[in-house]
Amino acid sequence: MANENTPWQLEDFVDSLVVELDKTRDTLAVKAINKPLSYTVKEVALDLNIFPSYDGDKVKFITAQPGQEGASKVTIQLGSITDQQVRATTKLPAVKNDVSLAEIGLDKTTQKKLEKIGVNSLGDLKQVEQKNVDLKKVSDNDIDYTKLANQIQKSRRDQAPPRLREISFSLSDQGAPQLVIQGDNLAVNPKFPPVAVLNNQLAEVLSSDENVMLIQIGPQHTLAEDNELILTFDPYAILKVNLHNRKAER
Repeated sequence: MANENTPWQLEDFVDSLVVELDKTRDTLAVKAINKPLSYTVKEVALDLNIFPSYDGDKVKFITAQPGQEGASKVTIQLGSITDQQVRATTKLPAVKNDVSLAEIGLDKTTQKKLEKIGVNSLGDLKQVEQKNVDLKKVSDNDIDYTKLANQIQKSRRDQAPPRLREISFSLSDQGAPQLVIQGDNLAVNPKFPPVAVLNNQLAEVLSSDENVMLIQIGPQHTLAEDNELILTFDPYAILKVNLHNRKAER
């Protein structure tokens, strides 16, 4: 209902206000690139008439309705800021290849927790990691970091998917048959060894990096005219390729 008056916490109110102010500051930072600010706001005061309550654990407030008496008054004073202050205190606008938290697909609780500490994108998370900040302590361990790490890895992989340029048959120095996979962004996760399956049989990956992968063709691999190769580069990048064997046509 539009007139429903529900309890709220001061922390939630201030956090929401700060997030909105940060958005306004980001907008001013973009505007200040081409047009200096032509105005300033000296002071803004926000008066809240509220009824506080304490349940033994948390302090909550209910906004006073018109005509209600006995309410407490809380005043929030906002100061002014100039274009020089905006440039000095605000990070650069988001770059094109950065990914916002909303694009990662985080749950609302995790996203709000990160936004409260000023983390709004993968770029922000990277900066925090570089400074060795313990996010668990900052966020009171309320975030599932295993899930967050997986979502970040998936998002980064989405930005740099594997691309195949060429697949060819060759012989090793010992004369053993092998497949040479060439492309971009192939094996980018050093913690995950790539897996190859040729015609439903596991194949040994001899070597792999971002651009080249060598796969051994063993005696268990019977090659036909058309062959199916499944490449698992990491948990977020799996490709299925049909290999046409011209020799089998003869």
